[in-house]
Amino acid sequence: MSLRDKTIVELEEIEEELNEQEDEHGYSNFSMKIDVYKEMYRKLSLLVRQHNEDVQSSLDYVKRKLIYCLIHYGTYLKTEYQKDDYLATRCLEEALKYDKTNPLAAYRLGFLSYKFNDYTKAIQYFRNALENDQYHKQHLYQLNEQQQLNAHLYLTNCALHIAKETYEKMNELPLAKTQEIPKQELSPLFRSLIDNEKYLLEHAFYKLNNVERTTCSKAECERLISRPPHDTLLVYFGDRTIVTVFNGEEATLTQDQGNMLSYFLLNSSEAVPATRHDFSVVDTVIPNTYITNVSRLRRKLIQHGIPSMIQTKRYQNETGYYYDGSYPFYIMYRSDEEIEYR
Repeated sequence: MSLRDKTIVELEEIEEELNEQEDEHGYSNFSMKIDVYKEMYRKLSLLVRQHNEDVQSSLDYVKRKLIYCLIHYGTYLKTEYQKDDYLATRCLEEALKYDKTNPLAAYRLGFLSYKFNDYTKAIQYFRNALENDQYHKQHLYQLNEQQQLNAHLYLTNCALHIAKETYEKMNELPLAKTQEIPKQELSPLFRSLIDNEKYLLEHAFYKLNNVERTTCSKAECERLISRPPHDTLLVYFGDRTIVTVFNGEEATLTQDQGNMLSYFLLNSSEAVPATRHDFSVVDTVIPNTYITNVSRLRRKLIQHGIPSMIQTKRYQNETGYYYDGSYPFYIMYRSDEEIEYR
């Protein structure tokens, strides 16, 4: 029986089964979860159109979970450990179908279009991102200041790339060789293009610890990973994978594990440990699920030769965890992206 033939109650049961499998195996079938949420959204939408207003809150809740999965996990659907730009594009496009004013989805689509040299499409996405960010101030997925700045730089570069390509094509036309046409002085604009590209490259990543946050290039991040300082934990959200490195030992993390470790490093302490409520973005995290996920993260780090730095403490009647400060650390991730739990 296909999902389309299931009732809403049966779909909720499938969602619960997927959550239980996550607890048991340590990873989620987000491809299946997205399909379940899509079908739940379709059925609930029909009920709302039939003036069944009692289900509107359920529809809004399912919509939030669906968009969350499409934006945050769409890029990892094929594997928990490796990003896929083309898959991410499809999922972000779907997110905009359910939420046309989502600034972050439009921004990331603009970034991916620019990356693939589709400057016309990138202009459309960056404009939408900035307009949505301006006119929908309370949106859950607002752009940060760096993303706002980058969007303007990308927009400028898209226009310059298109002008450059158009000018070059115009000079190749037969009439351009026989008729006197206006000579475009584009050199200053090309210099602006180069300067903007240089800025975007040099500020492509954040490098931060519990004291400061600076920007740097991807090359600088990779140099640090290849020659890590002694007794220093590095967490690198690369373009393909998320890795943590310590004294030559390396472990590949899932997106959830990378986000969780980063949150512990940046936002927890013995006085205020992180509880499951700190990770309840669109849904309540079950206590056992939280404890299991942290245990898996700690076990993975230890198995890869990374010493225990995350300690346990009871806090406000909840199991909490905190970074004990035993080693310095750096977290590196693209300034175009948001770490989920910051």
